Amino acid sequence: MRIKKSLPIVSAVFLVIAMTTQFFVSYSRNKADIKNRITYKMDLASKDFLLEVYDMPEATAEIVHFLPYCVNDTAGLYAIIENVLWRFPDLFSCYVCYVPNYFSKQGERYAVCAQRISRDSIINYHFEEQLDYFEREWYKGAMESDDNGYWTPSYKDADTDNIIFTHSRKAYDNNGNIIGVACADYTLEWAKQLLTDTRPYDDAVCRIYSSNGTLIVQAGETEDWKEMIVSEKLLPPMNMRLVTAVPRQHLWDGVSRMSLITSLVLLFGILTAGLLIRRLLQDKEEYTRVETANKVMEHELHIASTIQKGILREGEREKVHADKWPDVSLHAALVPMREVGGDLYDFYRKEDDLYFIIGDVSGKSVTAAMFMSATVNLFRSAVRRLQSPKAIVEDMNAVLSENNPSMMFVTAFVGQLHVPTGELLFCNAGHLPPLMVRSQMSKVANQESEVESVKTEPDIPLGYDGKYRFEEQGMMLGQDDMIVLYTDGITEARNEKHEMFGTKRWTALVEKEAEDLRKGDMTAINDERLKFKGKAEQADDMTLLVIAKTSETQPACLSVENKEEQWPVLRTALHNYALCAGMDKRTLKKTELAVEEAVVNIIKHSHAAGITMNMSLQSETLNIQLSDDGKPFDPTKQETTAPEKAVAERRIGGLGIALMRQTADELHYRREEERNILKITKHIRYYANKD
Repeated sequence: MRIKKSLPIVSAVFLVIAMTTQFFVSYSRNKADIKNRITYKMDLASKDFLLEVYDMPEATAEIVHFLPYCVNDTAGLYAIIENVLWRFPDLFSCYVCYVPNYFSKQGERYAVCAQRISRDSIINYHFEEQLDYFEREWYKGAMESDDNGYWTPSYKDADTDNIIFTHSRKAYDNNGNIIGVACADYTLEWAKQLLTDTRPYDDAVCRIYSSNGTLIVQAGETEDWKEMIVSEKLLPPMNMRLVTAVPRQHLWDGVSRMSLITSLVLLFGILTAGLLIRRLLQDKEEYTRVETANKVMEHELHIASTIQKGILREGEREKVHADKWPDVSLHAALVPMREVGGDLYDFYRKEDDLYFIIGDVSGKSVTAAMFMSATVNLFRSAVRRLQSPKAIVEDMNAVLSENNPSMMFVTAFVGQLHVPTGELLFCNAGHLPPLMVRSQMSKVANQESEVESVKTEPDIPLGYDGKYRFEEQGMMLGQDDMIVLYTDGITEARNEKHEMFGTKRWTALVEKEAEDLRKGDMTAINDERLKFKGKAEQADDMTLLVIAKTSETQPACLSVENKEEQWPVLRTALHNYALCAGMDKRTLKKTELAVEEAVVNIIKHSHAAGITMNMSLQSETLNIQLSDDGKPFDPTKQETTAPEKAVAERRIGGLGIALMRQTADELHYRREEERNILKITKHIRYYANKD
């Protein structure tokens, strides 16, 4: 017992010795770190200055770019250099000097110039004939250098007594011939202001020296240069040297501050060390209690995992095969990272429609599992009440967004496959786009691969905004076509080298194992995953859902009574089929309006008992056929009437016929077996490209 009581005191003594040693070590390190920090700030300031210097040649580059368009237009040339002077407020002047006798009427030497008089005033003029600029260094340097231009050393301007730098470069006409030299001047005052703005500290000193060591300009003052930390950088574009100096006082101030902080930390450590060690001795009983609680929690998690697998139809095999349907197959597999996870999938068959969902909840473990269970139950409730993926997603989103203070969310992909026709409507709520695996018989011409990523709208996940309106999209599945849905636990899996599995590798694997996936055999997929992962731990849940249409594709056929209230039923069927066929929204709206006019004419004037609408897709052509048992009427032989005239004269059927002819690519009528048959043809690809 005495040993236990004295142990904190002995430990505290050793801790004092160790922390005192650490203090002196950290003092030395702090001094070096602060000096490195000061040096870093000096380097950063130098880089800022260099960035400004490297941006300076943009002025001459702009002149050279526009000069070929106004070679013989003096007014245009003045406008260019004046505009450059306005656009670059740091410029003192800019000018263009032509090669000898370029303008014979102007003499051997001719140059135009724009010079800044003040911030708001610029004057234009041309050089005098007696000014022999061919011997100036900026002219000869530009002619001898490459197209990046030439920087002169600083020199005194004879006309203004300003110390300036000049950047010059060769100018060409549209045929690639040299026509002269474009120049831009910067004053020493500008350089001084730039130095002042880029100083790392207010009491720092920045100087620029010429190539021969002459001090050109300085920002800041110092009395004792020896008490400064000095950094030097070359300015390659200007052939000069930038020197930055910071008082050493910054070093000692920083070390003192860090030493004070270290001392306070040491004092706090000494005071708390005894209490911490004593507490550790008392934790054995608590550790035993926690270990027991963990075992209870593990047992509860195992029960929760069993319940979750039941919700997801996983059972003990951790795999589901919906192969009881002769016209479509569905296979799924889920590999959770822990006992319970946040990935989900579900499906529901309602006559000829197969509804399905795959999702990924934010977060991990129990919280994500609870949110996952709520999402699956909401899907099962919505899919029995609602008809379209858009309505299902928006219904689920409205409920999940209510009372969600922790702002959890779930990415989800909800689809509806009308199996006979192959119409696949879907909404993507922030989930990864699935892969479409085309069979050889439905593969599009010039398609390089059988596998392609489905293009989806970037809608938000569920749980953020209950009033959000999602975008419904569609596509067609042919016989033996397959859609592969997955969560990011597959593509974002990493191996021991921290390499990501990636979408490209995943797409290639799906293409390679497509036939096995159609049969529900995921062995090769799982083997490849384990081979890539190696000994690395699984970082996220992995879920795979594969749906394949195994039956032949049938045309869409719908028969309704000859009543106005039946048009919405036909319109919904037309909208879904055309959307899945790939028709763009604008053309779809026109097509719906034209078909509506045809249906309304049948309802009001044919005296038919019912209407039948057939739809089929051949290559890139959508065929819509309306048939009725009413009295004979051929709209293709009716007099062509402009829509505005039909409205003005109140002609029966006039507006509808005009709209049908205007909208349809082909319009055919025939009377067969006492029925009117009207065929409307739309070329989908043509209109999609045109829009």
